[in-house]
Amino acid sequence: MNQATSTTGLVPRLFSQTVSDSDRLFWLLNAGGWISLSVVTYVSLSLPYDQLQFAYIAHNILQSVLGFLLSIPLRQAFKATWNWAATTRVTIAIALILVVATVWAAMRLQLLIVIAGEADLWDDFGGFLFPSLFVFLAWVSLYHLVKYAQLLQNERESTLVLEASRRQEAFKLVSAESAAREAQLKLLRYQLNPHFLFNTLNSIASLVSARRSDDAQSMIGELSTFLRFSLESDRNVTLPLRDEIEALDLYLRIEQVRFSDRLVVEQDIDPRALAEQVPSLLLQPLVENAIKHAIGRAEEGGRILITAKLRDTELVITVEDSGSGTGEEQPQLNQLFESPGFGLRSTAERLENLYGDAFSFNAGQSRLGGLKLALHLPTRGRRP
Repeated sequence: MNQATSTTGLVPRLFSQTVSDSDRLFWLLNAGGWISLSVVTYVSLSLPYDQLQFAYIAHNILQSVLGFLLSIPLRQAFKATWNWAATTRVTIAIALILVVATVWAAMRLQLLIVIAGEADLWDDFGGFLFPSLFVFLAWVSLYHLVKYAQLLQNERESTLVLEASRRQEAFKLVSAESAAREAQLKLLRYQLNPHFLFNTLNSIASLVSARRSDDAQSMIGELSTFLRFSLESDRNVTLPLRDEIEALDLYLRIEQVRFSDRLVVEQDIDPRALAEQVPSLLLQPLVENAIKHAIGRAEEGGRILITAKLRDTELVITVEDSGSGTGEEQPQLNQLFESPGFGLRSTAERLENLYGDAFSFNAGQSRLGGLKLALHLPTRGRRP
């Protein structure tokens, strides 16, 4: 079984090697062509005319040998003039056909006189010349046909190799860009934790200073849970919105310890949106911004409303707050990015790296009286 398989694979491999090697292909086809001419001559002339004597069979074989030998310099001439102008090459080909066919016809005729003892046949030279012209015309035509076929095949293979090389380079470029973008996303993602951790530890320190040890212990426990969740989901740049909401709830529990009943959070999440992929820790900096600039400044605290809806091919996420109660004008998004702090700027950079131009991040007036941050993210079918 293995030997049969090996033999089956060997034949196509040898054929491919022969076709790709122009020298080997020439000798194989040239020898095969002249042998075929001997066979055709024997079948079409020797048998019908009962010329089965050794002399005629020997003449048949020797004339093919002579033709084979004459074709060798003919090939060299064509190789030497291959890059010349087409009209020049055609003229040379015609001249060579006439010369070589004449020489071959004369050699065949004289060989028949010597071997077979035929009478003087030179008066019948034309009968030898015209078949010779036909044979070498066919030889030259087949030579050029095979040569052009080889060139076409080589060009096709070169094109395929070039195309494969271009695809490989393109794949490497895309892979490198993807790796760089993922590394940048992860870097931005990792920078959020120190920013959040700094704020939370400050809050814990404040609770300890205020001798609220129970609240401080509770916040430390919630912080531990949140960081463990963050590390477990750290393998993925994106995660389902369902998991992101769960992470946000952990964060809000920490903030709830700080603000107690001064912080009221409402969520309106479309169940259909829970399976959509979003960047990890997407919502936390948005909510943190609302707590820092609104709830933290309001004497009586305030409300935060978080919504997530599917609209056609978009996932729309909003974070609204009730404001600080100071009557200050709501800042624009670019002002928020330029203000001290890292969260919103990092979020925008992560979204740009992940979605390109296929997302929007806007700020406006909330119906609750404060700031409204709105994210429009492409759903899975529209992502770049």
